[in-house]
Amino acid sequence: MSQFAYDAYRHDDGSPFFHPDEFDVTFLARPRDVARLTPGQVGRAIPVDIDDPVGLDRALPELVHGLGLDRVVTTREVLMLPVARLREALGIEGTGVERTRVLRDKLVMKRHFSDRGVRVPEFREIAEPVDAAELLDKFGAVVLKPVLGAGSEGVHVVRDHDELMSLQRRGLGGSERYEAEEFISGRQFHLDSVVRNGVPTSVSVSVYLDSHEAFPLGGQIRSHTLDDGPDLDLLLEFNRAVLGCATWFSGSTHLEAFLDDEGRPVFCEVAGRPGGAGVETAFRYRHGVSPLFASVMPQVGRDVPDGDDRAGLDEPATGWSMMYPPVLGRFQGYAALPRADWLLQLTTPYREGDLVGPPSQSSDAMAIAAVSGRDAGEVVRRLAEVKAGIAVSITQG
Repeated sequence: MSQFAYDAYRHDDGSPFFHPDEFDVTFLARPRDVARLTPGQVGRAIPVDIDDPVGLDRALPELVHGLGLDRVVTTREVLMLPVARLREALGIEGTGVERTRVLRDKLVMKRHFSDRGVRVPEFREIAEPVDAAELLDKFGAVVLKPVLGAGSEGVHVVRDHDELMSLQRRGLGGSERYEAEEFISGRQFHLDSVVRNGVPTSVSVSVYLDSHEAFPLGGQIRSHTLDDGPDLDLLLEFNRAVLGCATWFSGSTHLEAFLDDEGRPVFCEVAGRPGGAGVETAFRYRHGVSPLFASVMPQVGRDVPDGDDRAGLDEPATGWSMMYPPVLGRFQGYAALPRADWLLQLTTPYREGDLVGPPSQSSDAMAIAAVSGRDAGEVVRRLAEVKAGIAVSITQG
């Protein structure tokens, strides 16, 4: 069950993750991705609304009835619980609902890791914004987020009671469960790992340069890997401690964590899937292994692949940026795009005629770039060069 076109499931040499001699693949994906399949790529294809996880969850048993499935695979975060439920309903091997909640449900997750000695923000489930008033009084700022959210969608940072009451009047939107948690002041990081039985075998540690609670027009969200130093050592140790609390897990993880104002690591959340944006490209470049491949192999009963941690790279540092459109309107085209040997990825998702609406989640970008560099400073400069080199034509109105 894929959020990507099927061609994403390929090694660097072009060979497929799922070789037709070994796997008979049923591919469930958006109609446009099903339409891109070439004859013989998969055994069968089923177009579905991959962006409606609730509806897809209800429809899944009927969609796959009689197909004789041996395994069910997904790397899309919002589909992990529906897939776990389907596995249990069909008696299929793989991670079930209880363990999937540990890496998906933010309340179950924080209780699980807190009970095992990991420092997490103080939190509670809320039915409406005003339920967070006590936490707000205690900490001076709180974060309200969907319990099953992804991509920073629906997240609110509240810094005083006026903001809280304004949100109370507007409502949280939808019927999703929400939680409120202590706002951690400090720097935020993402730690991307390939994991075997709770032990990380390859890890990239990156720091966010921009807030990702909002996605302003003309703005961006960037991160870059850390250079050697005490912060890197501390976060690598923290990553090992967190993942060691889920020794049953093999695959890829994306851990979000803070270093607070006193330099202490604090858990934010962890997902049992590869990171988004430019993480896949940058990780493959640095560690010689695909987080996407590492995520799907355990789901089909295979071992997690080994990386080679390419230690001799001249440019070992990496970073990525998600850049948002400068104005709203009708997209006409990319007037200019940068080129460079160090530009590892430049994804340009808009097509002529597309409507450019206000970004509502982190992935609503007009371009996604990944770059390499000798160190973090060079990566940051190159990300700026990429942004400056992109020109788009949008008819406003």
